[in-house]
Amino acid sequence: MASNPPISKVKPPTLASMFTLFAKYRPTLNSFQGDGKRILLSQSDCWMQQANLIGPKHFTLTQTGLIFFEFRKSTLDYEEYMQFLTMLCNEKQVDLEEVKEKLTNCGPPGITS
Repeated sequence: MASNPPISKVKPPTLASMFTLFAKYRPTLNSFQGDGKRILLSQSDCWMQQANLIGPKHFTLTQTGLIFFEFRKSTLDYEEYMQFLTMLCNEKQVDLEEVKEKLTNCGPPGITS
């Protein structure tokens, strides 16, 4: 009797798990290596570019920078990042849930679809 191979129990990504991955991501060799708890603007922009959120339909890098710097911090934790996304979406009149879905489903850092 042949046994079936074990089914992989890979959890689907969540916005929080993707935040952690991108907050640890080092876009360039000389950039900050994060601990996954706080995200830099450069890491956030990388994440948004990978999720196809940078462009005429959604946001510009200038807009993300202006909103990010309203926090007067170099890094944001997850809760602050959710506030950042809300502020960004409200300013540009973009659906927050659509943005969260794109950020959740864009794949780990460095993967292009």
